[in-house]
Amino acid sequence: MSDVLLVLAPESLHDDLARCSAAAGFAMVVGDPARCRHQWLRAAAVVADSAALDVLAGQELPRRDGLFAVSGAGDDARLWRSGLVLGADGGFVLPEEEAALVATLSRAREPRRHPARAVAVVPGHGGAGASTLAAAVALVAARTTGVLLLDVDQAGAGADLLLGIESEPGLRWSDVNGETGSIGGAALRSAVPRTRGVGVLAAGREQPSSLRPETVLAALDASRGAGDAVVADVGREPGPVTAGIVDSVDLTVVVTTATVAAVAATRRTLDRLLREREPLLLVRGPSPSGLTAPQVADAVGLELLGGFRADASLPGRCEAGGLTLRRFSPLTRAAEAVCRRARVGAR
Repeated sequence: MSDVLLVLAPESLHDDLARCSAAAGFAMVVGDPARCRHQWLRAAAVVADSAALDVLAGQELPRRDGLFAVSGAGDDARLWRSGLVLGADGGFVLPEEEAALVATLSRAREPRRHPARAVAVVPGHGGAGASTLAAAVALVAARTTGVLLLDVDQAGAGADLLLGIESEPGLRWSDVNGETGSIGGAALRSAVPRTRGVGVLAAGREQPSSLRPETVLAALDASRGAGDAVVADVGREPGPVTAGIVDSVDLTVVVTTATVAAVAATRRTLDRLLREREPLLLVRGPSPSGLTAPQVADAVGLELLGGFRADASLPGRCEAGGLTLRRFSPLTRAAEAVCRRARVGAR
């Protein structure tokens, strides 16, 4: 979406903004300020009127460059106040200031540093192996870049346990729950427990409290902004945490197994969590009934990223000291495929 102008303004301004967008070389996309996080993070520029800015102020979105306030002639001063709260780079009254807006939008298309990449891994059903794949993706990505493994699957055993660092000191969700945009990426990197280049933010061993979406998204945004790729281990429970992560990441991967029951469960998961997204599918075999990965993908209705076979020795290796990857194992190859597709490590 590098050349997209996200418009969060009433229809009465759309013709004016369409002219400005075309003149500055943008494709205009009209969004809903209450549900625009995915577009907000990716559009090259955003224009919003006072009503939209008021809504945006309550969405806990990260600040971004290229936000501009717009209004029609005669709108009140709330426009400027709301815009300042969100860090708007300027305000324009239309149609009188179209030329100035075009010039400003043209400058917004100049190259700027983008945040690091992010991937979400979602299980199609219980026992699909999504947490293991997420940890493997993080370990593969750490070959070339800093990585934060974000464990938000509160029904799981914990990413720190999976990687063998559950006893290591460091930040857990209970230490930051309730924080919002004040989380610093560099501080987060140094505070979480780490292994083999992967930082892990997970729940502690105590009874976990419910995660706050603003805290989770602040950690995700802070890590990406500091240059660390994020791999999110997401559970199957719908809610604002899952929705916010899926809206924020560059790629969502669903993991399932090759059985009829798994296909049925995965379709339900997609309907509950990912109805408006286009995730990719990884299929873990073997199939007891001979189902192939392409057949599973067709039945589920997703694009197939690949298939991989279960590693019979993996549980024992995990019990003996945490997940380790063998260079040419099926799990490693699957994780490498995810990293290639997501361009994790690319800048």
